[in-house]
Amino acid sequence: MRTTTPLEALPELAVRYCAHLGLNVKARFEPSGDETLFPNRLLLEGPDASMLLAQRGQALDALQFLLHEAQGERDESKLVYLDVQGYRLFRMKELQAMANLAADKARSIGRFALGGLNPRERRWVHLTIAHHPDLTTESEGTGAIKTLVVKRA
Repeated sequence: MRTTTPLEALPELAVRYCAHLGLNVKARFEPSGDETLFPNRLLLEGPDASMLLAQRGQALDALQFLLHEAQGERDESKLVYLDVQGYRLFRMKELQAMANLAADKARSIGRFALGGLNPRERRWVHLTIAHHPDLTTESEGTGAIKTLVVKRA
């Protein structure tokens, strides 16, 4: 039988996982300002938190994966999303701006592609473009890193 960890227990679990790695961090929920794009933002702080950002946040991604597995949840709005030093919050805002630029380009030339996006980043772009009823999006490619195409509907 698969067990599930409730959202409220994840800060403690994240701290415990990090402690097993020898990292001294604290965790607390902090709103992202856009709960549709970035719900359940768990901010990791402390003297070792920045170590999770090495290699474009691969350790942060791995820790987030472990927490998602512990949650046993697949509903995006209920999953926890990790951030350190506003790294992911800044990236979300950057991708929103890129999505709006891509929308303008797609309107003028028919389509515009944003390459090299991971699933979370593509989701942010898809949801941002969804506010533009004259445009559609689709992911192209295989694997985790794909291109996202914005085009006229």
